[in-house]
Amino acid sequence: MRSGFAFFPSLRLLALAASLIISVTNVAKGQDHVDNPDEVCSGANLKSSALVEDYDFRSYLTENDGACFQVLKRGKIVFRRTVWSNTAYMIGQPGSTSDQVPAIRNGADLTGRGHPNMIVSEWSGGAHCCLSHYVFELEPKFRLLAKLEARDTWPAYFADLDRDGRYYYIAEDWAFAYWLGSFGGSPNHEVILRWIDDDRGGGYHLALDKMQQPAPSPTEWREAIDKIRSDLATEKTGYVSSLPLDMWQEVMDLIYTGHPDLAWKFLDEAGPEAQRGKRDFDLESFCITLKESLYWPDLARTLKDAPAKCLNARATPPKK
Repeated sequence: MRSGFAFFPSLRLLALAASLIISVTNVAKGQDHVDNPDEVCSGANLKSSALVEDYDFRSYLTENDGACFQVLKRGKIVFRRTVWSNTAYMIGQPGSTSDQVPAIRNGADLTGRGHPNMIVSEWSGGAHCCLSHYVFELEPKFRLLAKLEARDTWPAYFADLDRDGRYYYIAEDWAFAYWLGSFGGSPNHEVILRWIDDDRGGGYHLALDKMQQPAPSPTEWREAIDKIRSDLATEKTGYVSSLPLDMWQEVMDLIYTGHPDLAWKFLDEAGPEAQRGKRDFDLESFCITLKESLYWPDLARTLKDAPAKCLNARATPPKK
């Protein structure tokens, strides 16, 4: 993970609708994406299981890359999902010292609603993408509360940041993957989500207060400006028609840490007059991509004072 300005301390590697994350209130079975789900989910392929309350969570994996996850209650399947993958579903969050991921007790109250929850993670495998987490609520009735899409983040996980029994979801926003350049140079930023109850059943949203960081000092600001201008002078740009991707990383860092006003100021100071055409072109592209982010519904209310070029940016609809 890139940290942008040196003065932004980085957490450790801390889905598009009106609601930020998919929320589901009535679930009987999931979806099957393999041809022979009953075979994939047979006992011979069982890799791990966990009994929580009255629910038996089971993960299966075949030799020919069929993965199954199902939940049973008294022997009856109440949820199932199968995919083609060479990685088994992970039940719970057992923790990892090497990845600095904390262990969480099965059945812990993740949302603060006062009910036991379970985490199940799914990794699609392959290069770049995708990691997903399912959050289940076991009482007063079994249901899938949310499916969280971490995409290219590794690891993404839940953590009790304040040690008060309230859990947050730590991931990254990869809306800009391959934007104007390679994946390795793509702007990205950590995101922290919390569960919020609402009249639509609730969902996970950005915990903007937890993402807030101090504004840069005058010295740090000048050093960042000088670096971008140096990149421009030596033509170290992502594409020939674009401004340095490092500059857009800084802009993204400022937006995601609570300083969108400084993001636009930085853009004005770092992009000299000679680069104004490129800057305006890339600003429109940047804002179109930002509006495609999984987290745009929460970010939008923080960008009311953005430049008109950004506020009015719209993706060109495909030709019919």
